[in-house]
Amino acid sequence: MDFGSRLKELREGRKLSTSKLSKQSGLSQSFVWRIESGEKQPTLETLRKLAQGLGMSIGELLGQDLMSKPQSSKINRITNNIRRLPPEQVDALDLFIASLSNGHGSGEHTLALKAINLNHSEQDVFEIELVFSSNVSAVMEHRIPDGMKRNMECFRLFDEKMKEVPVEVIPGSKRMYGQKAGRTFIVRPISRLADGRPYKILISKLLQANNYSYLKEEHTILFSKQEIMNITPFNQELCSSYLSLLLIRSNIASGVENIPVDKDIKLTFSNNVIDQAVREHNLHCFSLESSKKQHINIDVIMAEPDDNLERQKEIIIHPREILQSNTVYVLTISENLQGSNQKRLGMDKIITFTTAAADKTGAGEQEGLSIA
Repeated sequence: MDFGSRLKELREGRKLSTSKLSKQSGLSQSFVWRIESGEKQPTLETLRKLAQGLGMSIGELLGQDLMSKPQSSKINRITNNIRRLPPEQVDALDLFIASLSNGHGSGEHTLALKAINLNHSEQDVFEIELVFSSNVSAVMEHRIPDGMKRNMECFRLFDEKMKEVPVEVIPGSKRMYGQKAGRTFIVRPISRLADGRPYKILISKLLQANNYSYLKEEHTILFSKQEIMNITPFNQELCSSYLSLLLIRSNIASGVENIPVDKDIKLTFSNNVIDQAVREHNLHCFSLESSKKQHINIDVIMAEPDDNLERQKEIIIHPREILQSNTVYVLTISENLQGSNQKRLGMDKIITFTTAAADKTGAGEQEGLSIA
């Protein structure tokens, strides 16, 4: 029996559909189907995920026949390559497999970007310092062959027209001592960046730490020489004092329909937006109108300046009148909205929503964020 047939037999024996196994294993339904049909052969990581989804060990998944006589050419190749490895590399492979069972391969302990610093030197040299959660810039070659070389190729810089800007990638160990050194890369543009212009750093999801963990997804940092304007995926911990103000959550996602006509809009930002220094200014940064350009009077509700830190980041928009049913409304948040760190939103944010028909009742919370 080949592996695909065995997988199908085990799945059906547990009364699981391909859809259910897909959800339990974290693999796409089409990928599971292609494995079962013999179109795809599983890697070690895929085997681990399938075993987890079926609630069994990899050995049980493969079965005695497949364990002793692998059908996959890839598994055969892996086995043959292991036989050629020197003892120290076999030990490294053993550590890697152990790390998968500890969750590194499954994403439970993924590599994370922990800090971003924009550094200006006295010689007018500009550099971006990136600090990660694990050792990425002192990777041991006996563990991850060519790991350092591949990691240094994971950083790319682009200008506002998406033209690539050449950079020098410097391991932290060349600039500092201690644990931070191994967790740090410094990206230094070879040519001088223009003041006030936006640039973008892309960090590949293939960046790998010495413990075999990966970034899991590509990171994008939009910045100028003076400030960081946006980070994708958004990370609250990276909201440093120089980070531009961001709208990070709205209880009404843009484009949502069937919103109750008496629903308030709760907005959460990345910084204090109700501080006494910006409070009066921010009261005038919101407008609500219908798609027919009918202006709606609103109350901009803020907590007291001495309230808890989370409420200092929240603003509630309360329409003074009941909205019309089955009508499109547009909430505009001005680019001039300001945080207590003196940073502004930078561009208008638009939330468009449609109220429920007259016979509809409250649809409940519409959590999410999709801002134009």
